Amino acid sequence: MEDLFIESGHASVNKHDESLCGDSYSIIKNKNKTTIVLSDGLGSGVKANILSTLTATMLSTMVSRELPIDECVETVASTLPMCKVRHLSYSTFTVLEIEGSRARLVQYDNPAAIFIRNGKRYRYPTSVHFVGEKEIHESNILLQEGDIIVLMSDGVTNAGVGKLRPDGWEEEGITAFLEEWCQKETSAKRLAAIIGNACMSLSMDSPDDDITTLVFTVRRRQAVNVLIGPPGNKEDDPKVFKLFFAKEGKHVVCGGSTAHAVSGYLNKPLMLIPESGTETIPAIAEMEGVDLVTEGVLTLQKVVEIAKRYADNNLESININQNKDGASLIAEMLFEQATDINIFFGTAINQAHDSLEIGGSTKLALVKTLAQCLTDMGKNVKLSMC
Repeated sequence: MEDLFIESGHASVNKHDESLCGDSYSIIKNKNKTTIVLSDGLGSGVKANILSTLTATMLSTMVSRELPIDECVETVASTLPMCKVRHLSYSTFTVLEIEGSRARLVQYDNPAAIFIRNGKRYRYPTSVHFVGEKEIHESNILLQEGDIIVLMSDGVTNAGVGKLRPDGWEEEGITAFLEEWCQKETSAKRLAAIIGNACMSLSMDSPDDDITTLVFTVRRRQAVNVLIGPPGNKEDDPKVFKLFFAKEGKHVVCGGSTAHAVSGYLNKPLMLIPESGTETIPAIAEMEGVDLVTEGVLTLQKVVEIAKRYADNNLESININQNKDGASLIAEMLFEQATDINIFFGTAINQAHDSLEIGGSTKLALVKTLAQCLTDMGKNVKLSMC
């Protein structure tokens, strides 16, 4: 599994007229193990949100510390308040543990996790036991490249009830949908967004329950290397460029002066692509040996804007590849394709930025913001000054 990467994505939509989602999830990473808990609180609104948040937090903490699952369930059940109407003491849950090439599923009363392998649903083996009156389903799965695991609350299976799907989306319908949409190049974030968007469509944009889906894909690592600005000392150009192009993966060059310096190093012409810019984003260029060449600061500012929208709205992934300007192309490459990102930040002073009131510190702050956004997305990011 050293060359493989577990990518995650999620999408949540609140029940109509609710300001809080009754579903919650928690992800804890400890060394080589990742523990995920998706919880659906009883009811909706504030009460459901509190129940699901407590369940997800408590379970993920205890399970990540390798406490027996029965003990974890009993602790949560005895800690949370009892629902007087349903006589249930806590929310439903799905636990997913991933360590190396092994995955463990523990499920209680949520829709069954759907596992896609080689484009088709894989029926993983399941054992059943009881903790009190609670039926616990447990599975152990050996992961392979290309595997996709989809966890969901019942807002997904019930999407469209009484509207476009009288009986809801149901497991069979979701499975058929996933088998159609689970392409090798589709990121976990985009797939989660596609599922969430489909649920909204079936619910006529007014869901009667909270909708949450978590998607995990096992994919081969994809590195993207980004060079932003030439080195502070021009004599270092050959050394830095050699190191940059020695990195495996795709190569992106940002900035006009940077592109010209790279053009000289590679001895390859730099050619502007006509009509590739917009009113706010400068045109891109092409150069043999480089996957993408863009303008610098203005383009990066737009990339950061897209990154913030991407973080705030988990359905944004659906729209991210619709535009072909420099910022959108960088965003697609970094957000959707990359698992590992190496940023080379050149400290050379660019006199052209004087009229834009963009100093070196402002540019560095922008790049650090982008690096943090990428880290928050689960990417492995390395920022190097040169």
